[in-house]
Amino acid sequence: MIYLILVLTITNTVLIFYFYKKQNKVNQQIIEALKAETEEIEAISDENKKHIDDMLKMREMYESD
Repeated sequence: MIYLILVLTITNTVLIFYFYKKQNKVNQQIIEALKAETEEIEAISDENKKHIDDMLKMREMYESD
């Protein structure tokens, strides 16, 4: 009986470490995906800022005429 408890305890410990490592890998993938997404958003927002600036310049040109 004590050997069964010992085997279950060791198995449980091994599984805990396995799932811990696996979860760390998944977490890193999620973090990388989020970083890539924020970089895309920043690039898009920079393009939008440039477009808005261009439109404001065009508006000023039309208003000055």
